[in-house]
Amino acid sequence: MNHRERVLATLNHQEPDRVPRYAGLDREVVDAFRERTGCESPAEYWDWDIHGVGFRPPDPLPDLKARFGRYHADREVEWVLDWEHRVFPPEWGVATRLAHFHNLAAPLPPMVGFTSITELEEYPFPDYVGEWRHDHLEEDVRRLQAEGYPAQAHIGWIFQTCWTLRSEAQLFADFYENPEFADYLLTRVTEIRIAQAVRYAEAGVDMIAMNDDIGAQQSMILSPKMWREWLKPRVAAVIDAVHRVNPEIHFCYHSDGYYLPVIEDLIDIGVSKLTTVQPEAMDVYEIKRLFGDRVTLDGTIGLQSELKNGTPDDVRRKVKAQCEGLMPGGGWIASPGNGVTIDIPLDNLMALFEALDTYGRYR
Repeated sequence: MNHRERVLATLNHQEPDRVPRYAGLDREVVDAFRERTGCESPAEYWDWDIHGVGFRPPDPLPDLKARFGRYHADREVEWVLDWEHRVFPPEWGVATRLAHFHNLAAPLPPMVGFTSITELEEYPFPDYVGEWRHDHLEEDVRRLQAEGYPAQAHIGWIFQTCWTLRSEAQLFADFYENPEFADYLLTRVTEIRIAQAVRYAEAGVDMIAMNDDIGAQQSMILSPKMWREWLKPRVAAVIDAVHRVNPEIHFCYHSDGYYLPVIEDLIDIGVSKLTTVQPEAMDVYEIKRLFGDRVTLDGTIGLQSELKNGTPDDVRRKVKAQCEGLMPGGGWIASPGNGVTIDIPLDNLMALFEALDTYGRYR
């Protein structure tokens, strides 16, 4: 099987030749990998199965400080709002305080002081379809598929975008004290995500992914009831828009942490892959037992346990156990639970993919 056939079979709950695999690596990890192996591409070295396409920023890049400077006028020294030092998407006007611990950073919410919907109506939200470049998408999708890879596209966040714009505390306050404001903001962001998703669907992608962390380590960040009221209908609207273009597109939903109470809801609205199913927060084998015939599990190899603190043999045992428990019937893609940072020993990362070579084959 080629990579695309393997991934699509897995997403359709069929058993391919082997478990699909991939990982997201921070730049420091890629540098360490290259120094160790002499190979430029981790994807080629470890035979990863999923590749992505995406919008390209405008050319020339707009002057973000000219566009959003008035929203950050008092924080110029401490915070950055530019394309070079971006962590949070700068096109939304969210400035970033750079951190000194791997990829962690903090957002400066430009809307934290807003008091009226009029301010939202006047805010320069990004226009991806009108301003960003996407004429290349069809060609990129065809090229990947011709090379035997599935084409995946990411549309970003809804909930997380809203709280990086408004601040997490203020957005939760709005849910109770200013629901009209929260409704306008969430709806405006959802409309933008729908426009991105429809454009990707029109370009012929196989998978569309949305990231929207709703889980903490032991509970959800917001209650299931609040998620169902404020977020579920909007995620459903994105999926419905995608499937009106092409009902065969697989929709992938990312959240770290614990979100077991709403997995059934996610499946009901059309999510076909969950990324991440974090083993430190949820029992991956129980998720497989309960939902494994209806949704594909991804990101089950935790970054907070064996991969970080164990030995290569510990990692191999973990991968072997997951292969035995999660492979049957398809519906499992093997990957670390999130982006791999430099505090993950490279020996353990090597052991992960070596173990998949040994234990991750169906035939």
